[in-house]
This record gives sequence, structure tokens and C-alpha cells, in this order.
Amino acid sequence: MNFTYTEDQLAIKDVADKIFRDMAADDKIKVCFSEDKPFHKALWKTLGESGLIAATLPAEIGGSEMGMTELSLIIEAQGASVAPIPFIETVVECAMPIAQFADTELQQRVLPSVCAGDAVLSAVRPYNGLQDLQPLTVKADGDNWVLNGVSALVSYAPLANGFLVVAHNGADASWVGYCDANTSGLTQVTQNSTTSEAVAQLTFDNVVVAAADVIAVGEKAEELIEWQTQRTYAAIASQQIGVLKDGLRRAAEYTTERKQFGRPLSKFQAVAQQAADAYMAIEALRGVCWRALDDIDSGRDASLSSRVAKFWVCEAGHIAGHIFLHIHGGIGQDLDYPLHRYFTWAKRNENYLGAATKQSVALGDLIKAAPERVAI
Repeated sequence: MNFTYTEDQLAIKDVADKIFRDMAADDKIKVCFSEDKPFHKALWKTLGESGLIAATLPAEIGGSEMGMTELSLIIEAQGASVAPIPFIETVVECAMPIAQFADTELQQRVLPSVCAGDAVLSAVRPYNGLQDLQPLTVKADGDNWVLNGVSALVSYAPLANGFLVVAHNGADASWVGYCDANTSGLTQVTQNSTTSEAVAQLTFDNVVVAAADVIAVGEKAEELIEWQTQRTYAAIASQQIGVLKDGLRRAAEYTTERKQFGRPLSKFQAVAQQAADAYMAIEALRGVCWRALDDIDSGRDASLSSRVAKFWVCEAGHIAGHIFLHIHGGIGQDLDYPLHRYFTWAKRNENYLGAATKQSVALGDLIKAAPERVAI
């Protein structure tokens, strides 16, 4: 692995850092989260105009055809500001799979508005929880397909223009298609989230999906889902690095300024040791994230490394998140103080698409199937 960023990558990082620094300061983010549906629309539009939303998308639709490493620098900057924009949801979970697997007509119809920062997309998956809700299924109806079922806690659903939908097509088969938000038979019920982001439960009641909007069925759908999963895990890891790094930075500043018994809190050994533990957890996450990014951009199989990265999203999030919250004491719980957003966002990333136990099981299955992978 080469741990040195190229000049182009550093230029992207500089642009992203400047945009988030100028438009996503604490006071502006606080205003966004005071809204019923938190969304920094101006920031999203600026990212579109600057070309950052389209960084990894094809040139034919206005993209720059860059890799996940470049995209990770943008996502890390978002994490450092916890700006309420659907970057991972729109770009990584939806736009990139559409660009990779959908036909040209669907790409041209959906993606240009995303690149411009004028549209939001979100991913819908079969419901996976404790409640016995109707699963998300699809059946062929001539040339069309019909969707039925429920998917809960769909990120940014109340703001989305369309959805990339994964559904069950029979007992063991998968199906992936695109569905406009205003499609007949699709309804939403707004839900609450720990991060206050806009989420909803979606119900599909005989929603007809035209053949032109079907992206993949069967084995091709499984390929798409794994492709999407690997990149989403790497993107979440990048975002988590930004969240945790800035949360720890704030803790360092706070303990330097806050005094107890006549000296700064940072001078107490117990505080310094906790901060060091948090720092090591974040750097461990950074290392495995880089490995996953390198595997993806080099064209290697990232099924193992991406899941290791997601496991460390959970581990580092739990360790560092609780430490920087604890170091702040009571003020960390104050909703007028920005730190609580970093903690809730760290926990959100920890649980999104499966917490540590799920990742451990997946890693065990992969290693059992191919033990030689761990020797790479």
C-alpha cells in the first residue's frame, strides 16, 4: 500500500475541507438540525456545482471517474462536520450502482440531476428486524414487476426523489430496481432517528416497476448487492473517521481549556490515557479503511477487507465515541452543545447495515469458506 496521497487527491481534499469549513460550521449545522427534516440544501447544491458529488461517476453524465480513495476524502470531511446531507446514501448506495449496472437510458434519466446537486436518492432494502412486518418482495407481471412490502428507517426518504430498491424475488433470489418517489402505491410514514436525520418507513402496495427501471435480477442482483455493500462499508468507515477524529479534537480543546483543582483536565493522567485509547482506536479504523479502499480501487476482492472495516467502524465508534463524550462530562449531553451529534452519529454508523456481531459472523463465514484469505 502507498500511504501518500497524490497531488490530485490532496487537491480534492482541500476543496472538500474548504467547502465544509465554510458552509458547515457549528452554528449553521445547528440551524439545519432545528428543522423538521434536517438537510443542508445549500451545501448539497454547492457540492454538486463543485463536481464532488459526481467524483466517482462516469464522464458521460458529468462525472470525473475517480476512485473510492478520492471519494473517501470528501466523505471524511462530511463526517468531521456531521453535516446533514445524504452523501453516502445518494452517491455510494444508489448513484454508483446505477452507473455500474443500469442501462444507459436509466443512467441518463436519473444521474445528471444527482450530479448537479438537484436530486437525492436513497437505498431501500428488505426489512430486517424483530417485528413481524411484511417482507419486501417482487413478482414478474408480464414485462413489468410488482413490488409489495415494507422497509423501515430509510435514510432521507422524505427528501428523496427516487429509490434504489432491493427486494426478494422468490425464496433465494434477489432483485434490484429503481423507483420514483412519487410512484403510485408507494407511501411513507415519518419515523424518528437517533441522529434526527429524516427517515421514514416505506410501504409498497402493488407498486409497478417498468422493465426499463429494472437493474438486475438473480445472480446479477447478488453481484450488485455485494459491489454496493463493499463500497458502502468503506464509505461508512471513512465517514466514521471524520466523526471520531473531530469528536476527539473537540475533547482535546475542551480538556485544555477546562480546569479542575487549578490545572487543565488534559494534565490529569486518566484523561490523557482515555484520549490515547480513543486515538489508537481511530487510527486502527483508519488502517483497515485504507486497506479496503486500496482493495476496491486496485480491483481486488474487498469482501473481507470491507467487512473488517465495518467491524472497526463499530469497535472504534464504541470506544472513541464514549470516551470523548465522557471526557466532556455533563456538557456533552447538552443539546445546545455540538458534541452530542458526534456521539449519536458514531452510534448510527456503528449500527447501520449491521453492528459488530453481524460483521463478525460474516467474517467468520468468509474465512471458513476460504481460510487462505487471512494470509494475504
